[in-house]
Amino acid sequence: AVVSTQSGHYGRVSWRISGTHRIQRISSSYKGLDKMRRIEECLVNSNHQELQNFRNYTNVSELSAAIINAKEIVPSKDPEFIARIDTTFHPMCEINKLTKEATTLKRTAYDTDNEEHEMMLLSLWNSLQPDRELEDRISDDWGDIGFQGMDPATDFRGMGILGLQNLHYLAKYKKTGAQLLLASNHPNYGFSLAITSINLTAVLMQMLESGLLRNHFYYKCCHGGSRSLTLKDLHEAYCSILSDFVKFYQDRKPATIMEFNSHKAAYTELLKEKLLSNSPILEAVE
Repeated sequence: AVVSTQSGHYGRVSWRISGTHRIQRISSSYKGLDKMRRIEECLVNSNHQELQNFRNYTNVSELSAAIINAKEIVPSKDPEFIARIDTTFHPMCEINKLTKEATTLKRTAYDTDNEEHEMMLLSLWNSLQPDRELEDRISDDWGDIGFQGMDPATDFRGMGILGLQNLHYLAKYKKTGAQLLLASNHPNYGFSLAITSINLTAVLMQMLESGLLRNHFYYKCCHGGSRSLTLKDLHEAYCSILSDFVKFYQDRKPATIMEFNSHKAAYTELLKEKLLSNSPILEAVE
């Protein structure tokens, strides 16, 4: 981000008058999501490169030390800030860790020689088709749950193993999985569930990597105590987005499946607006 001269000048004047930096004043004056948004803005607009790169920090002690050193904060002059600094920046580091983990999974290709990958794929089938045995690993049967070809491995190329993990989580742990499979077979407004799922995993990652999904996770962290984030939190966000998109798509009554991409683009814009709002929480699905 580019720092405006006016903003930098204002920050320097405020520091000289109050003896504290803006990040210290934000920390003491604001709470919850509002505080985290303001702190991120402050770091992005910092004159210090190491603070502009705050998303690289996954260790809260290291981030706290970087802020104290860059801002030349004297702990004895603001003991209250020092006392709450780790709690303040804990959610930020948790989101950074989750983003890195998700990005690694996205870049990890599905490997047909990896037993864990293959077992998860079979579990996906069994979860969505509990009363039907898969005829063969390479089979047209996969089309019945929304894959394009006879080997689902080829469909995961764009989102890697994350695409499988998201869909598997939905199918295995959410009642919504069976409901979405049923909805995908709508005579007029049907869609390919697996391919749609992978497309919405891409939207999820777009929101995460752009920083917009951070607002949802900040809300969860700040209103649920200083909790840690895990991949389950990401899977839950994916389930919410996929379920919400399917309702959006079918409510718009597309004339043909060829309209899918335009409806996905429209939904993505609405999702952006939601995540930028003062209520960016994505509702959990059953």
